[in-house]
Amino acid sequence: MTIRLTLAALVLAAVAAPAARAQDAKMADLERKVEALAGEIERLKLGEAAEPDLKAALGLGPAAAKVYQKSPKRVSVGGYGEMVYENYQPKKQNGTGAGKRDVVDLSRAILYVGYKFSDRVTFNSEIEFEHATEGKRGEVSVEMAALDFKPFDDRLGLRAGLMLMPVGLVNEMHEPTTFNGAKRPSVESNVIPSTWRENGVGLFGEWGPASYRSYVVSGLQAATDTGVTGFSASSGLRNGRSSGSKSYMQDAAWVTRLDLSPAEGFLFGGSLYVGEADQSQLRLPAVPVTLWETHAKLAWRGAELRALYAQVKVGNVDSLNAVQGNAVGGTGSVGSDMFGGYLEAAYDVLTPWGNPKGQSLTPFVRYERYDTQAGVPHAWVKNPSNSRVEYTVGAGYKPLTQVVLKADHQFLKDQGQTGVGQTNLAIGYIF
Repeated sequence: MTIRLTLAALVLAAVAAPAARAQDAKMADLERKVEALAGEIERLKLGEAAEPDLKAALGLGPAAAKVYQKSPKRVSVGGYGEMVYENYQPKKQNGTGAGKRDVVDLSRAILYVGYKFSDRVTFNSEIEFEHATEGKRGEVSVEMAALDFKPFDDRLGLRAGLMLMPVGLVNEMHEPTTFNGAKRPSVESNVIPSTWRENGVGLFGEWGPASYRSYVVSGLQAATDTGVTGFSASSGLRNGRSSGSKSYMQDAAWVTRLDLSPAEGFLFGGSLYVGEADQSQLRLPAVPVTLWETHAKLAWRGAELRALYAQVKVGNVDSLNAVQGNAVGGTGSVGSDMFGGYLEAAYDVLTPWGNPKGQSLTPFVRYERYDTQAGVPHAWVKNPSNSRVEYTVGAGYKPLTQVVLKADHQFLKDQGQTGVGQTNLAIGYIF
């Protein structure tokens, strides 16, 4: 009798266990739905006082795009910031002293201020405080100030003002929670001169899986003149940006971008910049500049892959070198050809546990190869230190989606054996 009762109890337990597990799963799902419903009711109660969920839109990062979620006749205030600590290795590749001191820097503190006049007209701006001060070590500048006109819907719009150039993966999406690593990829600083903005006007829109931006803008400035130092051997086009400050418009430029997103989490596309950069300066003939890049991004179940490749061509560099004072036979020539690319892989290890309380922990690795003197005129010599390879290994932890803590180490190498590795720590936020 005892054996029969025991067997009956075991059978009942075996039958009841799956039912209990199923019931627990249903209860957990019900709790999630109730929590989501409570949040939605709270938003309805608060009305305009409720903060919208931050998400990228129309070529802008999550915090920058906040104004588009507002109701008409409403002001939007957002922002982001980041602080970075850089610890340098004591020696260069060749074993000589690096001569670099550790630095901690409030790199950026940004305010977004926007106003939605109506569903068809929106103003958006980005005011940047760099390096915590205004003076020798830092600056205060306007990084974006543009009006968007959408006569119909998101498929076609007109944008005019100081605009971010739609080039690469980081130039428009540069908020610290949107990229891995304490520092932005070097290719998108030295080949693509991020953060890159120009005064101009153009079209933008999203049409099904496609999004596009096409602007006519003020051109770059190849030679030193009125506060702009011009192109250089080590930093390429970077110092040719006028950043919207009394930009010369003798030579305009055209930049256009097309992205396709055929499936959720998958994006690929490219951009093209074409213009002249002499700005009718005396003693300098036309300096044509062409920059093109292609990029892709795939995110799936916590894993993310990023890839980008860019090339730059600059014309009449021999004449530009003469104006810039780059001596014949030396290594200081501006590159007539430049290139760069990177591959990056990351995985959020908390994804299998459902990212409890919105947390994420994302180790990553990035490989970069770039050369700002891939080609120079025959009368000049390349500087091997401008042909660089970088490996970055690190991780980012988000206690919630709007705050990030980062740590990484960079192995920085070049053909001149002058590379200096460094370890970085950073904090960042958006709102």
